[in-house]
Amino acid sequence: MQAGESEGAGRQGEPAAYDGTAIAGPTGQQMVVKVSGGASRGAYSLIEYQHAPGAAGPPPHLHREHEEAFYVLDGELTLTVGSATVTLSAGQSTVVPRGVVHQPRNTSSGPVRFLFLNSPPMDRFFVVLSALVADAGGQPPAERLRELGEQYDSIFVDLPTAGPVSMRNEHP
Repeated sequence: MQAGESEGAGRQGEPAAYDGTAIAGPTGQQMVVKVSGGASRGAYSLIEYQHAPGAAGPPPHLHREHEEAFYVLDGELTLTVGSATVTLSAGQSTVVPRGVVHQPRNTSSGPVRFLFLNSPPMDRFFVVLSALVADAGGQPPAERLRELGEQYDSIFVDLPTAGPVSMRNEHP
């Protein structure tokens, strides 16, 4: 990028191609921020992620102030939303309303690759969460996850009272 440009925007705000920014995802797979909150001027973030076959995904959580949508690119994504469970195939999507506990995971025998859209953006949360998980060797303390969740509106439910939480439940 050149000075004065931002991801997905060329000079003078003209559209430009952008591949995304790769970060280590919290469960062990690479995460690619396709559109950051900065690029969308605080409106949303668009992130590509994947789960290995049988991966448990992140702990169940909710967002009080964020809407989240999932779109499957390849494979099948199982998503528990409240008391319902839906399995999305390539080309299918669903929306998770704010305030509803949810958990994406891969219950299939093949990998899944998907996009998720957060409004307002949550890309900064994933950067900080991934650093916490890496610094703790994949098992951050439950209390730190709770604090981070409160700070970034990703409230983890069903965490142990104390002790480590295994976040890295899959390998690239």
